Amino acid sequence: MEHNIEQIIHSLEEQFNGDSKHDVQILRDYCRSLERSDESLAIITAIGRYAAEHFPDEDIVREAKKFEETFGHFMDLTQHAQQCMKEKKFEEALKDFQEIIGDVRPPEDEEKRRCSFFHPFEEMIFRSNNPDIKEIERISTLPQVVYMQMGSALFELKRYDEAREAYLNAQKLSPVSPAIHFELAQIAKIQNDLDTVRDILKTVYPYLYTRSQLARFYREHAGLAMIDEKYDLAAALIYLSIDYEDSGIARAQLNSLAKHRGVDLSKPKVDTVKARLGEANIPVGPAPQVYELAMYIGKQMKRPYPQVARMAFTIAYELTHFEPLLREIESLPA
Repeated sequence: MEHNIEQIIHSLEEQFNGDSKHDVQILRDYCRSLERSDESLAIITAIGRYAAEHFPDEDIVREAKKFEETFGHFMDLTQHAQQCMKEKKFEEALKDFQEIIGDVRPPEDEEKRRCSFFHPFEEMIFRSNNPDIKEIERISTLPQVVYMQMGSALFELKRYDEAREAYLNAQKLSPVSPAIHFELAQIAKIQNDLDTVRDILKTVYPYLYTRSQLARFYREHAGLAMIDEKYDLAAALIYLSIDYEDSGIARAQLNSLAKHRGVDLSKPKVDTVKARLGEANIPVGPAPQVYELAMYIGKQMKRPYPQVARMAFTIAYELTHFEPLLREIESLPA
């Protein structure tokens, strides 16, 4: 972190021309461009110290101090809100989130997207699915986190339309996040809008890159199948979900199925699962384009960026358990 701040200040110094008003404006513009985050707070603090040493007679010192106080306040609010969420004080948490967000909404620009990604592979999926977007600016994940936690608080308060709006704002910043898609599906399910649930599941499928996400995908489809009284399909979906992640939720779904007479709860054979899902037009296994993207990145990055290759090959292996991929992973630096 310290090294990173030194690099930032050095890059700012390279834009100086010796005129104090010009040079101070460079610092001022940079401070105003920062997203609210712990890292930004540390950067602004360092810039304030730098300005005090190099521009002692300029207002930039006082401005940096104000920026620092503002950022510190928002970080305190964020921490307090998160504690309130843990303690289930949802109204109190919501007030904090609303103050943090204020009237700010994710900007929309046809040629430039400002996005935050919790995992590097999400950015790769997004770029692969949106080749026409000319520029993608990566920003702090804090606004996305705040929108998601605000959505969670509103959901707990049963304010579902407002929760959907919060999650949609988060989705503008992170368009391929499976977590956000699943939260929107949950709201649609609560409101008995099953067509929307199906649409969301269809949309999110090519974004799923972990076994846990695939397990959730099949659990959600199993829930729909049970509502439609297609119990054999539901059983196939639940067992497929368990193959990807054995969860208490999936086991509870099986217990729920047991209440219906005549339902075969034995684990179906692979061909039976494929046939049942095929009839329902539900894909089996990870989206081919996700696996292919992971393999492509792995192969391309082996020499220049072996750590990126390791990440990509690991995703491909976790999705498929294709044994030869283990040798690829083991051949790369740890």
